[in-house]
Amino acid sequence: MKRIYNNSYLVISLYLLLGFLIDIMTNLTLNLSFSIGIILRGILFIYLVFGLFIKYPKKENYYILGLLGIFSLIFLIFKHTLTDITFLFKYNYVLVLFLFIYNLYKSEDKKINRNILTLSLIFYSLSIIIAWLTKSALNSYEVAKTGTVGWFNSANEISAIISIIVPYLFINLEKRINFIEIIAIILSLFAAILIGTRLPIVVFLICLLYILIKKLIKDIKRKKINYVNIILFIIFLIVFAIKFKETPLYKNMMIHINYLHLNNPIDVFTDFKLFDHFIFNRRLTFLFNINKIMIKSSMFEKLFGLNVISKTVEMDLFDLFYRYGLIGFTLFTFIFTYLIKKIRNKRRVNYLPISMIIMSSFLSGHVILSPNVSIITVIIISNLVYKKQKKKILLASYDLGVGGIESALVSFIKNINDDTNEITLYLEKKSGLLLNEIPKDVRVRSQKVFSTRFRLLNKMLNLLNKLKFLITNFKEYDCSFCYATYSLSSNFLARYASNNQAIYIHSDYTETYKNNITDINKFFGKRKLDKFKHIIFVSNESKDNFVALYPRFMDKIEVINNFIDNEKIIKLSDEKIKENKPKGKKLYVFVGRIDESSKNLTRLVNSFKLAYEKNKNIALWIIGSGPDFNYLKSLVSSNNLDKVISLMGQKKNPYPYMKKADYIILTSNYEGFPVIYGEAITLNKKIITTIDVSDETIKIPNNYGYICKKDENDIAKTMINVLEHDNLKYKKTNVDLINKNKKDLINKIINN
Repeated sequence: MKRIYNNSYLVISLYLLLGFLIDIMTNLTLNLSFSIGIILRGILFIYLVFGLFIKYPKKENYYILGLLGIFSLIFLIFKHTLTDITFLFKYNYVLVLFLFIYNLYKSEDKKINRNILTLSLIFYSLSIIIAWLTKSALNSYEVAKTGTVGWFNSANEISAIISIIVPYLFINLEKRINFIEIIAIILSLFAAILIGTRLPIVVFLICLLYILIKKLIKDIKRKKINYVNIILFIIFLIVFAIKFKETPLYKNMMIHINYLHLNNPIDVFTDFKLFDHFIFNRRLTFLFNINKIMIKSSMFEKLFGLNVISKTVEMDLFDLFYRYGLIGFTLFTFIFTYLIKKIRNKRRVNYLPISMIIMSSFLSGHVILSPNVSIITVIIISNLVYKKQKKKILLASYDLGVGGIESALVSFIKNINDDTNEITLYLEKKSGLLLNEIPKDVRVRSQKVFSTRFRLLNKMLNLLNKLKFLITNFKEYDCSFCYATYSLSSNFLARYASNNQAIYIHSDYTETYKNNITDINKFFGKRKLDKFKHIIFVSNESKDNFVALYPRFMDKIEVINNFIDNEKIIKLSDEKIKENKPKGKKLYVFVGRIDESSKNLTRLVNSFKLAYEKNKNIALWIIGSGPDFNYLKSLVSSNNLDKVISLMGQKKNPYPYMKKADYIILTSNYEGFPVIYGEAITLNKKIITTIDVSDETIKIPNNYGYICKKDENDIAKTMINVLEHDNLKYKKTNVDLINKNKKDLINKIINN
């Protein structure tokens, strides 16, 4: 049963995202006994209630549900008409929803993505605009006034949705420009103008003024005023004032003024009745009248709400009091404020959206007690007051097969996986022997890249996959890493998952492409490095060669070598293996991918052959698999080296083999900073290599091994020389300190 609630975050997000569609269907089924909206929201309500018992079985949840149950029972005993049952559902719906959201946020340390709210606003706005363009829209008002509400039923509810989402998006613009949110705001402004109600327009103007004042205050503190913002605001007001006469809102205001027989609009403020009629649409008068009824009502009605209410006041707090009585009002406000207090863990909260929610609730209503609006209200308030306890980190890579990058990724995850970070790993292929080494509390997700023989189908499926990711994860993370440089899918995920993006470059691509500038530009052009905030190299040499070609990226670059999982390496190196080291022979061991283009195993075999011809007391183990394994096997056989060169194949645990080695050998054409260097150093093994790279802590020559030219004769000469006189003084290394320094650098990036 609990499995149903494993995706409750997604259920609520999807429900919020499709809210506009539910409201359209509700409008089409209003003449039925129960509308589509009531049915679907009733299903969600049942889902939430059972979730509180099954997923979050806590005493405080039981107490709150118990209080609501007792109140509902008494309410239904004396009020059991269909209208009363509907209003009781609305009362319980918002509180149960808030209680579930509170438990969801606290248990999973995760907020509903603001992008869901942004898309929801876009969908509502587009529905109104498209309905207006196609002339299929409903009128906002039944008589006299003008305006369109699209395919929806209530102008007040749609106005409330716009009025509470827009301020939430505005406060984000203080920190950074988000073009999707700007599009949402512009579309909603146009939709608000079409509706013809005052509230959303007033909210827009307040938000613009708020942003302008905030920026002015910052400019004054810095003693450098940016007059562009002021000029743009003035231009907007002038354009708005010129075009205002063409809007439904202006026409409605003039209709209202003419109806009240006013010669001057200012006269509205000279008389209470005129003021109430023009500003509040007689809500205050209705409030006073219903209050008189409340005073004369029975004690039961005072406690549990009036039995007969022809219409609501459309001011949420007053509607709560008169519809549900003193007990219902007190219980609601107590639970609501209790949950805000419990979920809040921010010291500073931006109160602009909350102020607009309160204003909308007071001026127009339909903010708390309308199910389609209340879910948005609850999520915005929860998002504003709740701060995630952990930094959310996204890592994107290809797969977790046995390899250098994959091993480095596992070590990376283990080192940053602590109480301060929450890690999600996205893989193109959720497979590989190292998958089992990922800590259990790390979420592993699949971002499949489709590759069928139908290219158009592939593009469509991959586009849908990307859209799915963007809907739920766009800028959702605090930091994101593209760990596999070659994976374009990983690149995409990391770029859009956060505003603090980093990409790892594990290899020296100037060597990979033999300094062919066209090919190098093509490769890095596809990686869109300008979109990343950090570019991480694993060696100084790779970084220097890159900067020589792209000096403009210098400020983004960090050099952070791969973590060394020394505890794992030492522990696994003690595992027993059936293979024995050849007696009386010096053993060279290669560990890596059998890929001729980068590792150049032909060079290794030929170098070994030259050395073997001069000294028979040597042997070579080659551990790994790859596309050129069969070629390598035939090469060894054709040189009659089968007895002294052993091709071991891929090993999940290569460390016992490395432990038996006298030397670790590498004859690659190019590398970044080979993972095997850290592994060899941990096992105190000397290295013979063609890759001369270093970071700030590890420098191979004269400390850990010998650097050879990429020449078979020079490699063979080194292999023989070390047999006769190996005078290298091995440097002792504090691996824990090295890892700590790397972790400090990574944390600096995460917290940037």
